[in-house]
Amino acid sequence: MIPTPRRSAEGMATSADGTRIAWYRYGGGDRAILFVPTWNLVDARVVGHQVAALESRATVVTYDPRGAGASERPNTGYDFPLHAADALAVLEATEIEHVSLVTASRGVNAALLLATDTPERFPRIAVVAPYMQLEAEPEPPDPEWLNGLRADWAGFIVPFMRDVFTEPDSADVIAEMIAIGLEATPEVVVTQELELDWQGPARLLGRVTCPTLVVHGEDDVHVPVAHAQCIVDEMPNARLTMIPSGGHRPDIRTPELVNPGLLEFLLDP
Repeated sequence: MIPTPRRSAEGMATSADGTRIAWYRYGGGDRAILFVPTWNLVDARVVGHQVAALESRATVVTYDPRGAGASERPNTGYDFPLHAADALAVLEATEIEHVSLVTASRGVNAALLLATDTPERFPRIAVVAPYMQLEAEPEPPDPEWLNGLRADWAGFIVPFMRDVFTEPDSADVIAEMIAIGLEATPEVVVTQELELDWQGPARLLGRVTCPTLVVHGEDDVHVPVAHAQCIVDEMPNARLTMIPSGGHRPDIRTPELVNPGLLEFLLDP
């Protein structure tokens, strides 16, 4: 089960478009670490393993993405710039100036916007299973797929989560993540798919100069290893660490393999 660390503070931040974002703070160390959410399928609960590992040595802040958890669910406004604006609003609400970023999957897109807009604020980035669309002209979302999400949300969430956790003996974590995913709203995901500009973040890879750690499962069926390697190759100061037999989210499934490297990278002087 994903642990639920005790919060030292929590509140609501107001983003650039007025959307209220629920944030949570843990620990109280000198180093500050912000977890940038991934897809709006899940909320801040999913990073509980990493929060539990870091809270005794750092100030850790998480937040629910717009459209999930306790954050507001606006009818529109799910593009990457607004996701980055949510992170900035949380930092303002928590009065944190300099912070390392941790994210996963498509959360890397918002993290890149942050790291290149005000690089002095974000000394390090750690990313698990980064997902971006690197094509010069990404394909628009398939209308049939979007209609399928609206019609049968569980029919998407259940097989999706099974493909995220391909490691043996993953039934319990799959069930836990399916339960979280079923709390999400399909219309939020559909709206986001229609609003996203994938080309903007992809153009920024070469401008991210801070040390960057990319952690990737060698058996990730959602994001091939070659895709992660392409992202690392484009970044001037990035390195790739592989998790043997890892699926798409080894930080959730096998935190004992991921957390030591994350802690060393984020807390090393």
